[in-house]
Amino acid sequence: MSTQHHSLVMAALGLLLALAAAALHRPLARRTGWPRGATAGLLVSAALLLGFTLPDQLEPGSAHRLAACLADRSVRTLQGGAAHHAANVLLWLPLGLFGTLATRRPLLVTALASAAWAAVELVQTLDPVRSCQYLDWGNNTAGVLLGALLGRQLLRRRERA
Repeated sequence: MSTQHHSLVMAALGLLLALAAAALHRPLARRTGWPRGATAGLLVSAALLLGFTLPDQLEPGSAHRLAACLADRSVRTLQGGAAHHAANVLLWLPLGLFGTLATRRPLLVTALASAAWAAVELVQTLDPVRSCQYLDWGNNTAGVLLGALLGRQLLRRRERA
């Protein structure tokens, strides 16, 4: 699959998931008692992240790629340097922020998001273009944690006011 086609598929998947998230935020907020804006932010940020991290093509060889991932020997390491690592932190920050503002549970949000993106890293081995890397998962978790800590601080300020 060409890079352009791959990008279009990722954008379309992200858009479809974001539209579904926008449609589901009100019923979820009503059912859980979470604030609507924070619930929308949580669902839309999760949808967009899933849109550009889930595999968009499957090819033979996934068992070999999964074994390489589990042994931390990924052969398709992205060479983005510091910018790649910073993006993997910053892009996940809204998920932690909105998750904490919605649920008021920063540790639970961080733990669930970390587990979810560990699974996504493993699922990426199904796609021959994707790269399963522990460092990506660690950066994603750091971003969620930073967002959760920011959300916790915002909640504390609101409670004091």
